[in-house]
Amino acid sequence: MHVTVIGGAGSVGSTVAYTLAVTVPDVSIRLVDVEGDAAAGHATDIEHAMNHDTTHAAGRAVAADVRGGSGPVEIAEPGPDVVDDTDCIVAVYNVSRPAEAVGRGGRDAYFQRNKTVADELGEWMADVDPRPVVVVTNPVDRITHRLWRASRWPRRSFVGYSLSETARAAAELGRLRDADPGDVRCPMMGEHGEHVVPIFSKTTVGGNQVSLDEEERQRVVDYVRDVPYEVMEQRGADESSRWVSGRGAAAVVHAILTEGTDEPVCLSVPLKGEYGYEDVCMSVPVTLSAGGWDEIEHWELSDWEQDRLNAAYRHLAETDA
Repeated sequence: MHVTVIGGAGSVGSTVAYTLAVTVPDVSIRLVDVEGDAAAGHATDIEHAMNHDTTHAAGRAVAADVRGGSGPVEIAEPGPDVVDDTDCIVAVYNVSRPAEAVGRGGRDAYFQRNKTVADELGEWMADVDPRPVVVVTNPVDRITHRLWRASRWPRRSFVGYSLSETARAAAELGRLRDADPGDVRCPMMGEHGEHVVPIFSKTTVGGNQVSLDEEERQRVVDYVRDVPYEVMEQRGADESSRWVSGRGAAAVVHAILTEGTDEPVCLSVPLKGEYGYEDVCMSVPVTLSAGGWDEIEHWELSDWEQDRLNAAYRHLAETDA
């Protein structure tokens, strides 16, 4: 299995690559970035990390049930060839962070710069056979839509990563209910940004449906919206939330490369009438498969959820240009 990470020298891109390298058997990685020296440094470091599995007793004990790839980790300069001869593409490049991107709603500030790269990357894709693409580049919904249109590939090839909100909501709901976050399930639809929509009607703790009042719902929404920028302020803009995003995106790639998913997960995909929406990418429940995603599941939503999902659609439809 071969994965190409476009933007592999960045903090999230290198985390995706490292996580795949040490958890997916027989995977090979290609890091693509304009920062060639940084990509080469990450490639060398990741290769060395993979050797822990076999070269000493402590590593063999850790990796008894999880065995990663065996290298080498390749590097390549950006160009049309990087989207060929690979099983999965991860688009995680980002331009330098604009000043206006360090506060709530800041993901939208990337669009004008990142869309140019999306158009070029999409044109490279148009000349080769389709394969699954996991998009992490911000703003995720709009860049996923832009790439899909430019590539002229089937829409099932594209998934936009938006599972960090699910992990963050689990943390806050765990605090609210004094529960282990690992026992919390709160799917998140809508936009990867200000118009995220927690689906509280399907939220469970320990397998049991929970009911939240308006104050509790707002607390969860505010936490999910605020915490990425709190992390950025604490760690610095160059680091941001690399671990939750990198680990989550690697999990999506891993699922696509193996058996897919039997249960739906909420990811951003191109919509053609599902939920009544056209010509946008939004997070909806999908099952993953070897080609990207397989089916969109239709959920009955509460009025609270439907109103907010409509607002997310209006926002994305107005700003996708």
